[in-house]
Amino acid sequence: MEQVADEHGNNATPTNGANIQHSQQGDIDMIRNDTPDNNNSIKANKEQESGNPTSTDADLSKLDDGKTLLYPQASSKFPMKTVDRIIDDILCDMSYICDFDTANSESEGTYRGLLRTASLEYSHKRQNMDTYAVGSFVDQVSLQTKYEYKSVTCPELNKVNVYYGILINPNLSLSDQDQVIDVPFYHLKISVKIRPYIETRKKQVGVTHYHLVDELHEFDAPDFPNFNKDEPTLEDYAIYVSNDTNRVLLVEIFQSEFSSKENKTDFKKENIMLRYKEAQNRLGDILPDIKVTPADCYNTMFKIFRSPLNRCSRDDPVRTIDGNNVSLNTHINPDWLVSKYQFQKHEAKDNDTGEITVEYEPPELSTYIDDHTVRGLRETYIRRCVELAFRGQLAIKVARKEELEANIKTRNALNALHTQFSISPLYQVCAETNVLRFQSNDFQNPLDMNFHFINLSTKFYYADRDIIRNYEILYSLDPENVGIYFDALSFIANAKGAYQLVAYCGKQSIVGKEALDNALRMFKLDPKQINMVDIDENFLLSIYKHEVRHANANVHADLKNAARVLAKYKQSDLLKFYVDYEPYQIVDQAYRTLEIDESVDDDIVQTAYSIKVTDAPGLIMDCSRALYTIAIKKRSMYLLNFLVDQCPIFHEFYSPSKYSYQDALNLLQVNENASDEVILNVFQQRWSNESIDEPDRLLNLKAALTKLSIEKKSKLIEHFLETGTIDPTCLPPENWPTGLNNIGNTCYLNSLLQYYFSIAPLREYILNYRDTMQDFETNTSTLKKQRRIGGREVSDNEVERSIQFTYQLRDLFRNMIFSKERCVTPTHELAYLAFAPSNVEVEFEVTDKLSVSDGTENKDNDENKIDVTLDSSLQSPSDTVSNPIRLPSPPPLIELDEPDVDMLKDEEQKKMENKKDIASSNKVAKISSDQLENALEMGRQQDVTECIGNVLYQLESASEPIKLDDELEQYDLIKKLFYGKTKQTIMPVNNSTKVPAKYERFLSLLVNVSDHPRDIYDALDSSFQDEYLTMEEYGDVKRTVSVTLLPTILHVQIQRVYYDRERFMPFKSIEPVPFTNKLYMDRYVETDNQELLEKKIETSKMKERLRYLHNRRKELLNRNKFGLSRKEAYMETIKFLKSDTLEKTDIDVTDNEETINGLNQLIEDVNNELNSIYTEINDLEGKISHQFDKFHNIGYTLFAVFIHRGEASYGHYWVYINDPNQSGIWRKYNDESVTEVNESEVFNFTEGNTATPYFLVFVKNEDKEGIEPLKRILDNPEIETLD
Repeated sequence: MEQVADEHGNNATPTNGANIQHSQQGDIDMIRNDTPDNNNSIKANKEQESGNPTSTDADLSKLDDGKTLLYPQASSKFPMKTVDRIIDDILCDMSYICDFDTANSESEGTYRGLLRTASLEYSHKRQNMDTYAVGSFVDQVSLQTKYEYKSVTCPELNKVNVYYGILINPNLSLSDQDQVIDVPFYHLKISVKIRPYIETRKKQVGVTHYHLVDELHEFDAPDFPNFNKDEPTLEDYAIYVSNDTNRVLLVEIFQSEFSSKENKTDFKKENIMLRYKEAQNRLGDILPDIKVTPADCYNTMFKIFRSPLNRCSRDDPVRTIDGNNVSLNTHINPDWLVSKYQFQKHEAKDNDTGEITVEYEPPELSTYIDDHTVRGLRETYIRRCVELAFRGQLAIKVARKEELEANIKTRNALNALHTQFSISPLYQVCAETNVLRFQSNDFQNPLDMNFHFINLSTKFYYADRDIIRNYEILYSLDPENVGIYFDALSFIANAKGAYQLVAYCGKQSIVGKEALDNALRMFKLDPKQINMVDIDENFLLSIYKHEVRHANANVHADLKNAARVLAKYKQSDLLKFYVDYEPYQIVDQAYRTLEIDESVDDDIVQTAYSIKVTDAPGLIMDCSRALYTIAIKKRSMYLLNFLVDQCPIFHEFYSPSKYSYQDALNLLQVNENASDEVILNVFQQRWSNESIDEPDRLLNLKAALTKLSIEKKSKLIEHFLETGTIDPTCLPPENWPTGLNNIGNTCYLNSLLQYYFSIAPLREYILNYRDTMQDFETNTSTLKKQRRIGGREVSDNEVERSIQFTYQLRDLFRNMIFSKERCVTPTHELAYLAFAPSNVEVEFEVTDKLSVSDGTENKDNDENKIDVTLDSSLQSPSDTVSNPIRLPSPPPLIELDEPDVDMLKDEEQKKMENKKDIASSNKVAKISSDQLENALEMGRQQDVTECIGNVLYQLESASEPIKLDDELEQYDLIKKLFYGKTKQTIMPVNNSTKVPAKYERFLSLLVNVSDHPRDIYDALDSSFQDEYLTMEEYGDVKRTVSVTLLPTILHVQIQRVYYDRERFMPFKSIEPVPFTNKLYMDRYVETDNQELLEKKIETSKMKERLRYLHNRRKELLNRNKFGLSRKEAYMETIKFLKSDTLEKTDIDVTDNEETINGLNQLIEDVNNELNSIYTEINDLEGKISHQFDKFHNIGYTLFAVFIHRGEASYGHYWVYINDPNQSGIWRKYNDESVTEVNESEVFNFTEGNTATPYFLVFVKNEDKEGIEPLKRILDNPEIETLD
């Protein structure tokens, strides 16, 4: 006899003899009556109730061969959905029915649910619907919810898969088990008929398309015997057929099996306890006084319904329920088994005792395969079990702690049921197992809920070809809404950034109404008031340019989509081109596209573009956008020319032919009488200075200039358009600076003279110089007698040679202004006086009279005078006159068409008056040819700073002092322009002794490349950093240096020449020192700004830490005498310890493995420390570079860069000078050659470049107007000889 323990731990005992087994107090346990007669009678009864296949079914099986499509016109049925769309419809179907009041809305052409409704009708509502969870049984042993049947009509080939699940709204807020029965549960049944023969032969690649059909084919209907459209509990259904293999997909959603009001009250705690009390009264003391919960009821009913489902055949024992079973009587009402759940009640009277025994026999469910009626009842039992299991598990989740402790067995039983919430089983039963789909379900893209994706029955993971197929099928089935489908396709293309989709959209000539209306609204146009026929494409383009100017990334993307829609509708190639090639908003994206760094030159950009489009032709549009972006960012004519050459479509829209001659003039804002030089000047100013609010602004300017070049046949403009630079040979001499011929080792002197010429105040002072030695001798001013220059007195001979030097320089400057030649030649006397140290005495002889030079030197036969034939090949014709005139500043430009005649007359009159006020020296230096050769050789060996000092000393010596300071040092224009002052403070560390501050005058700030500075600020920091020294007088001291007076012109000398003590020779360092065109000196100036002082202290600490890190890194990476770093030494030691050398040499190393482990740990420590050091260095360098970003009150602008190319003992010099009056262009002054260069050439910090800056010149921002490199006047006034 089988004993079954009940939930309270009691064992069941027999009460009706040996033939019937039952449980009085335990859980429901089905016990069969195993007498032969009884068993046979039950079997007979079931046979009478069962239904056998009809003759019609047999006939149909002969007609369906399983190889023929039963729905050949399926592809013409609408709506069409993919399995993803159908499953999503399943998930939100009940939300749509319940929340959107569709319960009574079903009529012809409309349905109350989503399953048969076209996506367009509900796509906008989808995001407001709740997504239900799908519950399934994973363990098919505890409860089978997945079935496979052979087809009735074609059992040899076809089969039907059936899945049962539950739908629950996960947005629940429950606090008690009583609330569980009120939660709406819906049953999901999916039946799929598969035709394997057709599947293997006609299955299409990609996403399967399912089409809604109204009725099943007569060969398919028998395979879905229990499908009834009129079933009262059926909430929604749909029949879909795939267009390729005619796979049938039947989806049915049923109401809850326990949704009646009676059921809802029966599962409340109050009613449950009433039943328990009644059972106690009926059964007596056998029942303890416990609390029964809804979870207990769900669990008991689950077991009742599961038992008949577990019978596999009619031969298996029938398990009945004892009417006196404790769980049966306390957890449910036993009468329900007969009245509601198709059980049969059997009563038997004991002949001996007269006691009546009651048993409940479940219905026969094992014959479901052949008996459709039984199958229907079985499905009901499956649904009840599924629902009870999930309700029971939900009740356990919300149960109170004491309820769980009192019903441990119920909790364990329910939790042991292996269930899950997942949509994977839905895909499996539909035979859709795309890996990407399941990845997508785990990480679902939010765009899948977007109405555009829903309209097109698409998911984000779909391949482009599948999205296109969906679009083509839907618009062919539903042509009235083709615009909406196209809107969806366009949105998906842009959302995915898929070029194939974008290209496909571009080939379509369809624009939907919604898309058009939305596009107009994005352009802030009212669709109701706009007639698109009357709108011009240029008007739309102007709106787009205006709107994107301040739009963020998201709005910009929307505007771009809108522009594409309007371009298609208007068939506007211009608007489409503009949007397709619009530059990237972030320049870094352009550099990343071409895989180059932002610092590269234009030619590298061109090379990178060519390589990229050759390797990946499909990316030519992206690469062209990147090139366009960089060209605009750099304002590079060179790159724009290359772009137009590579992409002819740019020439189509920015061709000069689009402009008339007058239009081009108007765009450039120049007069039709303007010269080529004026046009170029205006163009350059606009090209360089105008803000680029519209990306194609530069292309339009270029097209307009090209038009003028063609019309005017201008070689000057043509050359500029080709190269981006001005060809001086095409300019009249007055529009370009004058070059200087090299007369022998004078390249850096020429650079220096060009530099001084560009400083207008200095140039005007020299041009107006008229003092003579007689003036100094007869002047009784004490200032001249007491003055000191450079801390020493000035001798009469120094004054005399300085006057003569100034006259030589004055004549050269006049020649550079008035000469009609493109280059002039400095005199040998000027070169000698510039190179020879100022303390070298020079003899002068007095000539008979003061004369006017005609630009050539006096060629008499006096052997003591300069031999001008030393290098005749270097001489050039000259228009120089020795008597200078006072040069007027050019009048401001009033109009470009007609000059002001009166104004010109006034200027001419001033020139004639000024010439009478300036005298010239009547002395000539007595310099032999040997002396001159020695001076030129001295120039070859001399550093440029020595020459600068010599030149400035002579200019000061020839000048009258404005005032003298306390040390009698002369203050004059030179001091004002070029000299600053530093303050050195010595502060004893250990005592309070006050040390007077020391003030020093400086001509330039010296920085060293040997310190490996990261940039110009890092280099200057080294010069101004605090130092701790030991002085004999004060002991340990702290020395600080700050600037107390800044000059108008600031020189920064880069020290590049060092002495190699091993090779006993000088060498030049070519290490780059990056700089920009701006320099801010706030951090170096003496200040009481507390915030700035704190920043300096903080930066000093950072630099100290940085030095430590660099030293530590160097220490870790240094190599020993064997050429091994620390890490490499450890690794080699490990190799040695692991080798067989130790054994061969009988060397005994104790703890060998421990030693190896220790060395490995040391290697790991070195790696970790190096990684930490590199990270901290990068972090500190980044912080230091931005420490003083807010301190930009004392600003300088770079305007001259002296370059040396070569080695320490030889090389060539030139200078770059910026012209702020000519759109900020840079010119290269290379002796007689003066050419325009790109800014990138000036700021070239490429490693290994031997053409290195060694002298940088900055001007105060407020004094930039004093820089005037271009000064030419060719209409020389008549010069009279002065007595």
